[in-house]
Amino acid sequence: MARTAQRWRAWFVPVAVVLAAAQILLIVLGTHTAFPKLLVWLSATGGVAVAVASFRSGAVLAGGVLLVFWRRLAVAMGFVLVAGLSQTFEVVTTSYTGMPPIGARTLLLYVVGTILAITAMLRLPAGGRSWRQLTTAVLDVAVVAVTAGIAGSQYTGWFVDRFGVSASAWWLNIAMMAIAVAGVVVVVKIMASRGSPVPPVALWWLAPIGLAGPLSTVLMSALSPWPYLNGSAAVLPFVGLFGTLAAHAQHRHLTRSRPRRALTMPLVVSVRGTAVPLVATVVTCVSLVSVFVRTGRLAMVEVAGMTVLLVLVVARQALALAENATLLRTVGQLAMHDDLTGLVNRRHFTAAVAATAGPCTVVLIDLKDFRALNDGLGSDAADALLIAYGRRLTRLAGEESVVARLGGDEFGLLLAEAPAVSVLDRLLAAGTEPLHAAGHEVLVDASIGVADRADDGSADVYRQAEIALREAMTTAGGRLVRYDASLERQLTQQATLAADLRRAMAAGEFQMRYQPIVELPHGRMVAVEALIRWVRPDGQVVSPEHFIPVAEDTGLIVELGEWIIDTVCAQTADWRSRPGAEVLRSVAVNVSARQLLDPGLPQVVADALARYDIPADQLTIEITETAVFGGGRALATVNALAQLGVSISLDDFGTGHSSLGLLRTCPVHAIKIDKSFVDGLGGTPQQEAIVTALVGIADTMGLRTVAEGVETADQAHRLFELGYHHAQGFHFARPLPASAITAMLQGDHQAAA
Repeated sequence: MARTAQRWRAWFVPVAVVLAAAQILLIVLGTHTAFPKLLVWLSATGGVAVAVASFRSGAVLAGGVLLVFWRRLAVAMGFVLVAGLSQTFEVVTTSYTGMPPIGARTLLLYVVGTILAITAMLRLPAGGRSWRQLTTAVLDVAVVAVTAGIAGSQYTGWFVDRFGVSASAWWLNIAMMAIAVAGVVVVVKIMASRGSPVPPVALWWLAPIGLAGPLSTVLMSALSPWPYLNGSAAVLPFVGLFGTLAAHAQHRHLTRSRPRRALTMPLVVSVRGTAVPLVATVVTCVSLVSVFVRTGRLAMVEVAGMTVLLVLVVARQALALAENATLLRTVGQLAMHDDLTGLVNRRHFTAAVAATAGPCTVVLIDLKDFRALNDGLGSDAADALLIAYGRRLTRLAGEESVVARLGGDEFGLLLAEAPAVSVLDRLLAAGTEPLHAAGHEVLVDASIGVADRADDGSADVYRQAEIALREAMTTAGGRLVRYDASLERQLTQQATLAADLRRAMAAGEFQMRYQPIVELPHGRMVAVEALIRWVRPDGQVVSPEHFIPVAEDTGLIVELGEWIIDTVCAQTADWRSRPGAEVLRSVAVNVSARQLLDPGLPQVVADALARYDIPADQLTIEITETAVFGGGRALATVNALAQLGVSISLDDFGTGHSSLGLLRTCPVHAIKIDKSFVDGLGGTPQQEAIVTALVGIADTMGLRTVAEGVETADQAHRLFELGYHHAQGFHFARPLPASAITAMLQGDHQAAA
């Protein structure tokens, strides 16, 4: 596009405007003073030549049918240019008084150019139309044809009165009528084209060119007292100007990206097509009134034509109203349906729930791990999966139910009370059946929230289903949750906790504790893990298991995480300034999945390290497998953190979306073995198999291993026998205040034996 766009010359439009303005100035001056006849023809032929060049440039820039269309117009305008040059030669070489001469050769060239232009317009595709639109187009053609016929009868009468009925006069008349027909064809094309590749503004610039022929004849008569002026020369610069503006409109259309909404385009076209017959009627009425005022009578053909015109316009407008009504119904239908699956959308679904007076069941469904499926299979397969799942729901729910796609990967069912249980059973059973999506066999698991409304119809059943779905999505292993009052109370408690959480952050009620990570077998501290605690003013401690999920849901975890990183880095700087700090190799900070979605997290860490002058390798960021399993933005954030030089550790390894491939794709430096595996030590060989295998894999890949949740000396001893060199747990130390860690650094660094 960049290469071909250079073919368009920026001077086309300015030169065409200057030539048209110069012609106006010459006509004004010519009525007061004489000058050479050739002068008016320079701007006339120059303007047409600019139009030919602009049409050729438009053809080069376009492609397909547009290229052919603009090339045909360039050839047609080329014949007009040659005709103008021929007429210039006749005027300059012939002596005359009164009407300037126009030979048969010149007339023939004008007629050929006109016929070529009409052919180009007729062969331009107009897009598909319904029968009503086709009928409308036919009526449009009839309206314009009748209007042109009335105008033509008046023009012919004037022409005969002015020029007589000689052979040359009749040839001139035929030529001018042919040119007028070109204008009519262009106008009709504008009205009929709903899907034309040529922009409407370009067609509207072409439309006035059709009036050039009759107008030139009128001007030829009006300017006859001044032989150095000419009607053809007067209109040709404007033929060139309008042609150049049309090509410029096409150029802008192709080089500018202006997305159009599919639903609004037909409305605009319909209004524009409706306006043209009205304009034609007004113009005809004004013309006939002027004739009646001037002559005191109207010819039979004019009266009959006006009658036919009014009938056509009434029929045309009635059809237009019906078409617009159909279009509005279509728009209303589209506004209430999902364009991908064809199911009803959220607006329709909530309206249907509100309109249901009796007992009903609302089921809300969210597809699990859909983002990972979208990233892994691609958007086309993901769309196909949504369509297939929508069809499954429609089949399971039955015809009496309302099935909706509420947005993204969320669906809804509105069921009558009686079949609700059986539908839910079928829905759960169908979860084990794969769906076909763009060549893939995909098993889809879903979180389901269900709410029932009794006979009184008073409950906000949709909101209750949303609460149940939220619980199903946040409860580990939960697939279907049915609403009850306890969920409402729990939601209220969470809202209260969220408000209290904001207050606690402002009041500084959060404290950091640090649990030692020791080296086996002697139990010497080599690192610590930072753990946050919320201590209320009354001394009550709120467990992180309660407030961290709320902080993630509300987004407060981002602000809280920044405070944690800053506090830990400040404490690390304090420890580094004290004796014995060299044994503290690393301080670990937990980062949640929500924080990893924040693209500003790497900068927050970098700023904290720089502010307290902490080496990057002395900070460890602990993440969970689930947070980065799906890749995407979270994995990009982890990579950015690793590039800073901080260590990355996989926390609770083996309990989330475990994948050994994650150790290869994620920049991991250490893995922490979950307490559930440590608890199985000392039992059967099968219970120790995973712990043994993980340390072997980690050693092979050069990763550090830390065993969590060590509570007994026997566990610590067995871990060392299996090859583990680092551990943490209550056996060694509970989470301690920073002052206790400082004391350990200045002591013997021993946590436990």
